[in-house]
Amino acid sequence: MKDCNDEMIADLGQRLLTALNGSSRLVILTHNNPDPDAFASACGLAAVIGLLDPECRVQIAYGGIVGRSENRTMMRFLPYKAVPFGRIRGRDGVVYALVDTQPNAGNNVLPKDKIPAIVIDHHPRKRTTRTLLHETPFVDIRTGYGSCTTIVTEYMQCLKVPISSSLATALVYGIISETQHLGRDASLQDRKVYNELVPLVNMRRLSQIEFSRRPREHFIHTRAAVDNAFYYRQIIGSRLGPIKNPDVVAEVADFLLLHERMSWSIVTAFYKGKLIISLRAAGHRARAGNVVRELLERNGGTAGGHNQVAGGQLDCQGMSVKEIAKLDLSLIIDFIRQVTGVENVKMIKPLVSDKLKDPWVDNGE
Repeated sequence: MKDCNDEMIADLGQRLLTALNGSSRLVILTHNNPDPDAFASACGLAAVIGLLDPECRVQIAYGGIVGRSENRTMMRFLPYKAVPFGRIRGRDGVVYALVDTQPNAGNNVLPKDKIPAIVIDHHPRKRTTRTLLHETPFVDIRTGYGSCTTIVTEYMQCLKVPISSSLATALVYGIISETQHLGRDASLQDRKVYNELVPLVNMRRLSQIEFSRRPREHFIHTRAAVDNAFYYRQIIGSRLGPIKNPDVVAEVADFLLLHERMSWSIVTAFYKGKLIISLRAAGHRARAGNVVRELLERNGGTAGGHNQVAGGQLDCQGMSVKEIAKLDLSLIIDFIRQVTGVENVKMIKPLVSDKLKDPWVDNGE
């Protein structure tokens, strides 16, 4: 966003107020199992609405769980409280905003009978989201941005919303976690906003968030991920099987790509009736979002992402454990074919184990 003049400020503020349509309550929804970018975006939008319409009660809510230690620590320091959507009461008179997600994307808890008033995102529009986006009063989707937080921060700067130290800390962590300290899918706008926010940040608190202590379960998951890890040429991956914390999938995908020889990582897991997949790419032109959409949408799943980060899910309701395990492995093979061009994928090698492990068998399923 260019430097705001008076006309741009008035237009942005009026568009947001028009979208709210005089409502006394706004619920800002993140995607399910929210990450720091989603939390920071929600807090930034809450601050914007609080300035534009002080009479409007703003709540932040999410579906799923907050699993990663860093994200749980971040929640403790947020300037606005974020709660599970099930704790939101009296929803009849509520309008909704979506940040870091879109209506009908398959990864949020927006009620099916509701059209959001506001959608702010940095992921590409999907075939499933286009219709509802046309009906949404305020839509700002900027796929060239590395984080949704940057978009919302530009609103705050344009409207001259006061940014406290706690809010700046959340915003900066939203940006750096999403872009791996501006090294992954970061735009010039992300860098500019980051540089402008850093002087306001509580660095001690930022360090507490980023280097939060891990519970025992973290090391159990890490061991299982390494034990199940495999590689094929410059692809590394792991099949986790049934899990209790969906955040583990992305965490392991990031971890595996640290291997010095690898260009791609792929991790799959099963959580609450859905097969989850997470992709990471070392190359900044890998188009991982396109890869995962092609991989999952032809099987009826939902997916999205950017050049280096992507993920999605497949609904497995009604399938047997054997069928899910077979689908899990076939996704891995299809992915390898897709990015290598090798049609007959013969040998996937274990990374550290003596032989490839089947997480479905090892979990007693």
